Amino acid sequence: MELGKTSIAILIGVWATFALDVFSTLNSSPQTTEINADRRADTLMKYVYIGDVVAIGGGAIATVVSRKAWPLIATAVVALGLTALYVHAKRSGLRNGGASTER
Repeated sequence: MELGKTSIAILIGVWATFALDVFSTLNSSPQTTEINADRRADTLMKYVYIGDVVAIGGGAIATVVSRKAWPLIATAVVALGLTALYVHAKRSGLRNGGASTER
């Protein structure tokens, strides 16, 4: 079965949303990471990396089942983009400090 451009666009959206949902489930926000980097950077980033594995793993499974690369491409792009965002938040928080939400 050949997929048309519309079907491919829909699949990209579905799997990109899957990756975003994984991050929403497993991670605090980049803002929280930045604010609490001085106390919890390692723990916060651990869950970002777990999110990478779950999101990309889900995309890989869907790619195998569908025999199309789009799920893996979509989840990898979202996971890598969000990881870059969290790495930036961690670095900014460690560099700039500020009030933490931790006591």
